[in-house]
Amino acid sequence: MQKTLWSTLLVGACVLTAGAALAETTLTVSSYGGGYQEAQDKAYFAPFAAAHPEITIRQDSPSSNAKLKAMVESGAVDWDIMVTDDSFGLDSDAEWLEPIDYTIVNRDKFIPGTAGTYRIASDIEATVLAYNAAEFSTAPQGYKDFFDLEKFPGMRAVWKYAPSGIFETALLADGVPADKLYPLDVERALKKLDTIKDHIVWWDTGAQSEQLLDSGEASMGLVWVGRAVSGAEQGIKIDWTQWTSQTGFWVVPKGTKNREAAMKALEFFTEPAQQIAFTQYMPYGPSNKTAVAGVSETFKGNLPTDHLDNRVLMDADWWAKNGADVDMRFQEWLLE
Repeated sequence: MQKTLWSTLLVGACVLTAGAALAETTLTVSSYGGGYQEAQDKAYFAPFAAAHPEITIRQDSPSSNAKLKAMVESGAVDWDIMVTDDSFGLDSDAEWLEPIDYTIVNRDKFIPGTAGTYRIASDIEATVLAYNAAEFSTAPQGYKDFFDLEKFPGMRAVWKYAPSGIFETALLADGVPADKLYPLDVERALKKLDTIKDHIVWWDTGAQSEQLLDSGEASMGLVWVGRAVSGAEQGIKIDWTQWTSQTGFWVVPKGTKNREAAMKALEFFTEPAQQIAFTQYMPYGPSNKTAVAGVSETFKGNLPTDHLDNRVLMDADWWAKNGADVDMRFQEWLLE
């Protein structure tokens, strides 16, 4: 009887030990919520948890650069991984971030320019020239047509945000080569924008941009690719002649207690199978260059990575240094 009792206790102890091992690490990942985070869960988080039963993923939202900074500065870091945009994760943000551990994450797999010291790309997004096909007998081709009110009449929907790509768009339409954009000639860009200023309707949210095109209030717009794609049933089309880059990035807050597990997760999230799975749910391209050719058919043709040769790369470092001054001038121009 004693032997049976000890055997029972031993089995119970093994079960408890195994259970403890399964729950020994919890990674908290913060993202943007909504359909975007749901897609990440299906493509990244759930498969990672299945492959690594010793790690539990807890999700949070929304992501916030300011909240991450506050966590680090207070020494109370609750997040292990966060999704951010082009404006954060630069070398100038080093005090808040862990360097990406490239002994765990394979740096060579990324599309050039998407793997930095403190961030790696989660997906490739875009601001695109979208138009209401019912408004024109011929399709616009490039930013020059965006500014051609005679050939392509109507209102233009534009994001009311200085680093939205509108300055780059204006300069490209005015003949500046893409590789000569920076430093931006702000006054030249505003002079070009003056030519369509009375025909601009500004938007502040993605939903507004889509509604402006769907309703016909704007015949053409510079909008996020996800919004352009979702308007396809209403006759909204995309001109991929030129587009400005928008990128989602993974960062790891400085001081996380789960640094190694976070790096393993980032390596997993950016592998081809996971990146391809993500394109089933969202019209954003993979950051893994070997995944580009294998994307899902769901949005193929309207993924930014289907048109990399026409991408206009925005200089996030330049904007980080000059954005405040440019925005001040932009706000002045809006009131002129």
